[in-house]
Amino acid sequence: MLNCDYTGSTIYRFYDKCCISSENINFIGEYPQNKIEKVLSCFNDTDKWTEFFLPEIVDIPIQKPNIEGVVEIQSCVEIISQRVIKTPTVSGYTNSNGVYIPGENIPNSECTNLTGKKLIIEGLLRQKIIYTALVENQALHSANFVVPFSTFIIIDKDTALSQKFKVMPYIEDIFACKLSERSVFKNTTIFIKASKIC
Repeated sequence: MLNCDYTGSTIYRFYDKCCISSENINFIGEYPQNKIEKVLSCFNDTDKWTEFFLPEIVDIPIQKPNIEGVVEIQSCVEIISQRVIKTPTVSGYTNSNGVYIPGENIPNSECTNLTGKKLIIEGLLRQKIIYTALVENQALHSANFVVPFSTFIIIDKDTALSQKFKVMPYIEDIFACKLSERSVFKNTTIFIKASKIC
C-alpha cells in the first residue's frame, strides 16, 4: 500500500493496484450504445453536441462503515442551466506563402472552428454508490454524491444570446474502482446533444 496525502491533512492508505479483476460492479444509468447511435443519426442542421468525461474521487461519509467491495453505481445527469455567450474568434493569419487564411477556416486539433458564440451548459451528476461494508455481517450500505459540472458547445455565429436549446444528456460510460476502504475513484463519460428551440 502507498501512503498519500489526499486533501488537506487527511491521509488515506491507497492501494497501489486499484482495479481488482474480481470486482463485478453493476452500473445503472449508462445509455446503450445502439441508442446513442440512434441519437446521432437523428440530427438536424441546427443540432450540436459535445462529450466529456468527469473524473472524481468520492469519500464515504464518516458515519458510514468502511467499504469491503463496491456492488453497484447508479448515476444520472441533471441539467440546471444553459446560456449563450459571446467568445473570442480567431482573426486569421498570413501563412509562409503570403496567403491570408481567415479565422473561420482555422480549426483546432478536434476540427472545431471558433464562431464567436458558445452554449454554456451546467449540470449535476447525481450518483449513489452501493457497497458491502467491511464488517462481520457484510451488510449493504449506500452513499449519495452530487458532482457539479460545466461544459460548452460551439454554436453558430448568428445565434441570438436569448436562444434556448433542448439539452439532452446521456451517460456513455462509467468506470469505478475502490481506492481505499473510504474512497472510490469514478470516471463518467457524458454525451450532450443540444437542439434549438424555435
